[in-house]
Amino acid sequence: MIPLVDIVSLLQQKSISGTPAERGLAKVILADVEGAATSSIAALAEKAGVSEPTVTRLATSLGLEGTRDLKMQLAKALAIGGSYLNEEGKAVSLGEGKALATICNFAVRAINDLKSVISEEQIEEISGHIAKASKVQLLGTGGMSSMAAQVMEFRLFRLGLNVTTNVDGRLQRMNAALANPETVVVGFSLSGDASSVIDALNIARQYGAITVAVTPPDTPLARIANHLLPYRYVEDGQIYKPNSAQFALLALVDAIAFKTAEIIGPAVIENLRRIKQTLTISESYDASVPLGD
Repeated sequence: MIPLVDIVSLLQQKSISGTPAERGLAKVILADVEGAATSSIAALAEKAGVSEPTVTRLATSLGLEGTRDLKMQLAKALAIGGSYLNEEGKAVSLGEGKALATICNFAVRAINDLKSVISEEQIEEISGHIAKASKVQLLGTGGMSSMAAQVMEFRLFRLGLNVTTNVDGRLQRMNAALANPETVVVGFSLSGDASSVIDALNIARQYGAITVAVTPPDTPLARIANHLLPYRYVEDGQIYKPNSAQFALLALVDAIAFKTAEIIGPAVIENLRRIKQTLTISESYDASVPLGD
């Protein structure tokens, strides 16, 4: 198992509760993580006004193997969360305090990015498989991918389709084992490395299912699916706002649901009428609001 080391948090603790030398050294490192990761131990010690053995002692007191491990952990922290270590951040300014404008502008950008990489022909092909399926399994792990899978179920079941969503890894694998040639399995992953989704698509393919991956190209998930809807979300640098991938994924889900409904045809209308009728009668539902929302 890979050790989970948050070097920044460990150094923050040392800057408060360490020895005087450790506190000073930790504060110097935190003030310039990039510099500390690339400086020699001698230069780092000189900058902090401590001896080189003090740097070694700090590293070992943090549970690390030595100064080399310390520098490696600092480099990892920069690679993974470097934009969060700078008080200025790398925020894209669209006008101070204009939260709604910022979110809307980035939502439009994310949807336009999606349009540039996914074609109408791809949507029609995937929707055709879903429309004919006896069973549709939707898989996602993590925030955005799970959300997309669950929304897609909400969109598709109203068309009369037998559709289920699984966001638990074990259930994903178990349900995939029940797939057959009339099953379509759709896996969402913004990283392309979600192990349970990859396993489930591999299992489902073994039993003849049609598999679809919504994921970046050239990733493990993309390589094992029958069909790929390539979408890669690129961080926009605005560290204070949620990422905008959800808007692109929602647009993609709605496009698939729309095309699937068109392919199924008039039978969809009766299903939607029944849902509207039932809700309106049983819940004193306002018939003017969107269906089922």
